Amino acid sequence: MEETLQIELEDAASISWWARILLTLGSQYGRTQLRFVGKTDSNPRLYVSDTFPGPSLGATPPEEQWAPGMEASLAELRQQIARDGWSQTSSGRKPWDLTFTRHDGAQAEAV
Repeated sequence: MEETLQIELEDAASISWWARILLTLGSQYGRTQLRFVGKTDSNPRLYVSDTFPGPSLGATPPEEQWAPGMEASLAELRQQIARDGWSQTSSGRKPWDLTFTRHDGAQAEAV
């Protein structure tokens, strides 16, 4: 049986109210800390990337020009995922719209 993993972009402050307060107080010019998460049906945060500054999530997806560190963060996450035996099976319009699969026998450690 195969597992499926998808990468999504999230506001790092979305995990708790106190994280939102701390990140808001520490941010400049209305920017927030974003990160990528690799999730499966059984684990919503199996992989978590480093954070990077970017505009609040909205209709316009971030790009490296105004979210410095985005590409490096995504590249590092993809390396972690590949090391644990996942193979990329599809990609979408956004750089992080990625889907990976692996056989159930190859379990990764949660990050």
